[in-house]
Amino acid sequence: MPFSKLSQTTEAAVGYFELGMTEAALQELEQLPAKDQLEPEVLELRTVIHQQTGQWAEAARAFAALCARRDAELEHFIGWGCCLYELGAYEEARQALLSAPEPVRQTGLWNFHLACYEALVGHSAAARDRVERAVRLDPCLRHMAEQNTHLAPLLRSVS
Repeated sequence: MPFSKLSQTTEAAVGYFELGMTEAALQELEQLPAKDQLEPEVLELRTVIHQQTGQWAEAARAFAALCARRDAELEHFIGWGCCLYELGAYEEARQALLSAPEPVRQTGLWNFHLACYEALVGHSAAARDRVERAVRLDPCLRHMAEQNTHLAPLLRSVS
């Protein structure tokens, strides 16, 4: 069975990326037709390449496109927020997480990340509520919160 143009191109881009040839990997992806640019595998590969090279704005754009899809996953929203965090765009990171669908919002990790952004934008009461919820949903997050300079002071009331 022959590979599609999309498969061939993404495989080539992955190969270039694995060889440390990030520009060649991105050039490979640029050759795809416009209709394929929003395919999840293309967007996910872009996020990895741009994150690895510290191109946070480009990575954030690719994550935003992934999050606009109906099948967006928790990791996409977390990644989008993290890229915006790296850019110092804390309110935008907060808004990115708040755009997540309800099922994603029911996870400890989503609440943890939102707590971080709430703290960074000065919403300490909301940050406290979110970190408490995060730890209740996933007790393993307590250690991460204890290591976070913005969240550790808010943990006193969480058992």
